[in-house]
Amino acid sequence: MAERTYPRFDPKVGYPAGKDLSYECTLCGDVVPSLPPESTHCRCRNVRIDMDYGRISVDDVHACRLFSIDG
Repeated sequence: MAERTYPRFDPKVGYPAGKDLSYECTLCGDVVPSLPPESTHCRCRNVRIDMDYGRISVDDVHACRLFSIDG
């Protein structure tokens, strides 16, 4: 069974993106892929991915976790 790995990152430096990386919003519980096929956001809009501008925006960085799936 696949397990989540939560790497550390510094939002002041930027938000990592990759085909195996996703963001989990701890406010609403949604998972947002870091490279979705089109712009998207979590239910509460804390985590937003704008594919037109290649931008990841997070309102409350303390309520957002980056993870990858191992296995």
